[in-house]
Amino acid sequence: NEAKNTAPKESETLDTSLLLKGRSTRGIPEVIFIEDVKSFLDLLEQKTNAPVPVETVIGAFNELYSKYKLFEANLDQTKANMKAKVPEIERSLELLAHLVTSCEEGKEIKTRYSVADTIYGTAKLKDEGNVFVWLGANVMLEYTYSEASELLSKSLSNAKQKLKETSEDMEFIRNNTITVEVNMARIFNWDVKKRREKEQQK
Repeated sequence: NEAKNTAPKESETLDTSLLLKGRSTRGIPEVIFIEDVKSFLDLLEQKTNAPVPVETVIGAFNELYSKYKLFEANLDQTKANMKAKVPEIERSLELLAHLVTSCEEGKEIKTRYSVADTIYGTAKLKDEGNVFVWLGANVMLEYTYSEASELLSKSLSNAKQKLKETSEDMEFIRNNTITVEVNMARIFNWDVKKRREKEQQK
């Protein structure tokens, strides 16, 4: 009878959830920091019931790194949109305030409008206490001045809050990206050291 190899088969892949310790308040995964590489690899072996090669662990961290970079790119776009949206809403509120003041003082309102590229016309506005507000997706609705002010003020508050949260999330992701890089470097260096020690023992 031939002897069978009873050694457990090594894991070829690793669930990246095993590299996490939790999530942020907005659900972004938080990576663990490896204090001791050997203890960490032993823990992974216990959780997977199989030896986990260093290459597999580094590969899983690399996958996590790619996900963080994708998160960061998406948040960067969101931040750019919010940074453009905030001053746009502020200008709308300033214009609305001008309309309200003019209405209260009985002043005639004049404006310029685009006829074609670089060509503008002048118009006098009939103030009836209403204004149209763009809501996005080619949708425009008519509101009273007070309704428009309330809507725009709420939109401004939401945009500023979103900008703040996005900036915080980007900082969180950058910190975790650095941790992933440090972890990969620590595992790689530990593996190199271990291989050298084996070579020296031959």
